[in-house]
Amino acid sequence: MPLIALGASAGGLEALEAFFNAAPTDEGWCFVVIQHLSPDYRSMMKNLLERQSYLKIRHVEEGLKLEPNTVYLNKPSEFVKLQDDRFTIRAYDEADGLPHLPIDYFFNSLRDRVPNRTFGVVLSGSGSDGTRGAVSMHSAGAAILVQTPHEAGFDSMPQSVLKSGAVDRILTANEMPDAIADILRNGKDTDRKNAELTSQISLEIQDILKRQTDIDFSAYKPDLVLRRIERRQQLLGFTNIEEYRQLLIANSTALDELYQDLLIGVTEFYRNPEAIAALRTNALDRLVHGKQDDDPIRVWVPACASGEEAYTIAIELSESMRQAGVDRKFRVIATDVHRRSIDIASAGIYDEDALAKMDPALRDRYFVSHMGQYIVDPSLRQKLIFSVHDALSDPPFMHLDLISCRNLLIYLNSEPRARMISMFMFGLRKDGYLLLGPSETLGPHSDDFEPVNQRWRLYRKASAHHGLDRALLTDRQRHTPRMSEPYRNVPEARRPLHMPTVDSLELRNRDTLIKSYDALLKRYAPSSILISADGRVLSWFGAASAFIDTMNNLAEWTIEDIVHPSLHFAINVGMEKLRRNKMDKYSRRVKVEFDNQQSQFCALTIEPLEQTSSARFLLVSIKLEDENPLPEPDAKEAALLASGDDGALLSRRITELERDLRLTEETLQQVTERLEASGEELQASNEELQASNEELQASNEELQSSNEELHAVNEELVTVTAEHELKIEELSDLNSNMELVLGLLKVGVLILDSSGRIRRFSKLVGREFQMEGHDVDRTLDVVGPRFDFVDLKKMSDATLMTGTSDSASGQHAGLDLTVETHPVDRSEDEGHGVVLIFRGFR
Repeated sequence: MPLIALGASAGGLEALEAFFNAAPTDEGWCFVVIQHLSPDYRSMMKNLLERQSYLKIRHVEEGLKLEPNTVYLNKPSEFVKLQDDRFTIRAYDEADGLPHLPIDYFFNSLRDRVPNRTFGVVLSGSGSDGTRGAVSMHSAGAAILVQTPHEAGFDSMPQSVLKSGAVDRILTANEMPDAIADILRNGKDTDRKNAELTSQISLEIQDILKRQTDIDFSAYKPDLVLRRIERRQQLLGFTNIEEYRQLLIANSTALDELYQDLLIGVTEFYRNPEAIAALRTNALDRLVHGKQDDDPIRVWVPACASGEEAYTIAIELSESMRQAGVDRKFRVIATDVHRRSIDIASAGIYDEDALAKMDPALRDRYFVSHMGQYIVDPSLRQKLIFSVHDALSDPPFMHLDLISCRNLLIYLNSEPRARMISMFMFGLRKDGYLLLGPSETLGPHSDDFEPVNQRWRLYRKASAHHGLDRALLTDRQRHTPRMSEPYRNVPEARRPLHMPTVDSLELRNRDTLIKSYDALLKRYAPSSILISADGRVLSWFGAASAFIDTMNNLAEWTIEDIVHPSLHFAINVGMEKLRRNKMDKYSRRVKVEFDNQQSQFCALTIEPLEQTSSARFLLVSIKLEDENPLPEPDAKEAALLASGDDGALLSRRITELERDLRLTEETLQQVTERLEASGEELQASNEELQASNEELQASNEELQSSNEELHAVNEELVTVTAEHELKIEELSDLNSNMELVLGLLKVGVLILDSSGRIRRFSKLVGREFQMEGHDVDRTLDVVGPRFDFVDLKKMSDATLMTGTSDSASGQHAGLDLTVETHPVDRSEDEGHGVVLIFRGFR
């Protein structure tokens, strides 16, 4: 039979009443309601639901079998689960922890039931109970319905399930029974009444995103994009996708949330450990052993999200080199279109939970612990480059040994997927490796790769051609101007007779021209070094490479670090001249002594590239000479040379630098003394703070435990309060009806307690005998009617004493009245009482 499991907590009473008010009573459905109930209060839910529905309502009992057209309610302090359509009950245990999650417990027991006859319904409530169970049921194929957050009195439980994505419908409580009937008839995936309109609005939303982020989501599968849009729409409580589109136009924050959701940035350290192990054995170790010392290993990780995958590969490369006992250079280029994700990855700071799958030894070797977080070690961090890059539209990186792109291609349409594989082929070297996700394939490019590990989709590039299909490239990747663009503003008389062809324009594109310029520089440029005004080496040409040393892999290329020491003096003089705005060309002959006891005579010419007062670049031209054209100067001549213009210029500069250095030393000395004093104070304060922190941590743990208990109790109290409010409304309604009946019968009622004090009276008695609300709790000898034919006080006291009824009749104010007294047995706490009935009113 169809089973509908309903989970509700705080604020769920109104939703349950609305649901069962609309639920059918003769369709053979079975309902199980799981609530958070207080163990100290007897729930009135059974009585309250019986007013809304003719369904049979029972409490769950051990071994009870499901019956159709029946509602089952859980009891306080018990877990309920279903096995073969029979209930099994277990009392709460201390080992279960707090807060108790009875909805998750019951939902999880339904995952093995026939999915197309099983439904999960999550209604109002605080906390997240029901989320894990809904995910479990949804993964098994059951339909999950969630109450609209705007309607829910407490939207935490519906919102939590919506965030998990395990939702089929989001509806108000009274709409759910019709939706369940529709799913039973047609299946849960048939709710596409406005499929064409929804698809059109989805395209319009993608256009909004493209204008805002410059990312074209049309490359992604339409169903995927639509599901993500509907998910964000449901989380915000919109039932109409057009209303959500209007929000995206007006609210940039909502647009950014959708943008982040569409990128699906799912990653973690050592995701699929077996895949990482296969990559290490079959690719990384081979690259480490097979590479030449001067040939660095280059890795590209597109769509890296927050960087965990890139760091994992960098760690495995480092470990492979450490075990092999070699020191190879490598660089991991990690890219993503999302700027915020790149910023997180660049920072390299992760919580302890993020490193849970990592070997503790690796974690301690490559991360530094600080204040409960882990920071990537700088020696590893400098080997990674993080950059904003759209792998779908930007040009690929080149000369790559490995590309790791896992679980991106599954979200793409066939054409963008083929384009991306084509770009991977273009960027990979011969015998380079490609790692894809376990559900991804190479498609039409499978012949260009040979599988290394088929299970984990690790391939080696087998073909030598680059494989770039220009027909698949986007306009951004081609860099090809449109035909009419160069001539749009050219007068007719000056336009060329023949418009350039596409081939000729392609020859002029940026990449081709840069390669041509490089060839021209190699052929015609003199041996020279290009230097910035602040002493950084930018590039060098020709034989000048013999005077450059970059083997130390220094991060900064400065004159002192990579240029031969014999050239320092002459270059520094040229830089000082540039600093003093002396723009003349400067020449000097230098003897360069190499480590192999060889020497080389050079003629240096230093000149600014820009003939302005703020030149930024120097070009140091080097002309090699076969032999020294001048005799070696003796010591006296060397001194005279040093005392010339160059020496004087550098001497003044040295004097200025020494003066600045002395001033800096004095300032540093003062700062150091202050820092030492502050350090001692901070040390003492730190010790006190550590002690206080330990106390606060202990207190925080106690408060957290107490808070969880209070949270559970609060939910139970909210449920009890809601039941009380409904009961009060019911009693108030009954009281109004009773007064209406007594008024129609012209009968007055006055009730006394065991001590003869007035407890309450009907409206008719109050009107006829001028009694007010403040007369309650007074006796009849103080207030109430005075009759000539009977003493009400004595008559009621006699009934209290004897426990027998009595009556009297007579005239009063022109009316023939009859007064009756009847004893009333109340509870043990309230004792006895008397009811006085007055008949004869008009």
